[in-house]
Amino acid sequence: MKLKVNTNAAAVAESSGGSYISKSGIYDVVIKFASVDVSKNGAEQVNFNIEYNGNSQTIYGPWVTSKSGDPVEIGMKLVNKLAIISGLGMGDELEIDQETHNVGKDNKPKDFAVITNFTDLPIKIRLQEEYGINPNTQEIRKSLVPKAFFREDGASAEEISNDTEIGKRLALEEEKYASNVTYRDNLTAEDIEAWLESKKSGDAAPKATTPKPKAAPTGGALFV
Repeated sequence: MKLKVNTNAAAVAESSGGSYISKSGIYDVVIKFASVDVSKNGAEQVNFNIEYNGNSQTIYGPWVTSKSGDPVEIGMKLVNKLAIISGLGMGDELEIDQETHNVGKDNKPKDFAVITNFTDLPIKIRLQEEYGINPNTQEIRKSLVPKAFFREDGASAEEISNDTEIGKRLALEEEKYASNVTYRDNLTAEDIEAWLESKKSGDAAPKATTPKPKAAPTGGALFV
């Protein structure tokens, strides 16, 4: 068999399920470190630098405080579940240290406020594709949003806390939610299909004609 090397973009592109996570699903990953990031307006977000199939990837996680410093309940609940999965119990507190990690395409050092309880933690994570409109460019943007965490053996936080059968919640998530996709700002599956095709062909991405998205929800404090 003869094989000629092809280095064009289509030939070397990773397919879905390759070395990087790009689709909704449940994945076995290692959280290399989780950090608290503060936005320009003062809201706090927990982000995750993970390792999947030997490659590093950043997953932007939930907002845990609003710009006014109030707790965002959804985000706080998700981080609390991860804390239980990491082995923390009632009354334990998350520990934060300043650390420097090399990140990004250039592998440059950057300072982070790291939640050390989550460092090098193997877990299962359910990620969901989410498409919306970038309010600055009015172009479509894609995110991978953490929806659920499970211990390496498949146990949910509730199963750990209540000492109940391990894996029932994971099975439910796999059956009903693992392939879900979120479309915001009046986008449709057809819009996204056209957008993805434009990216493959190298054509200019279509501009969105939908309304600008609302501001990030207020209401999320990581530490009380």
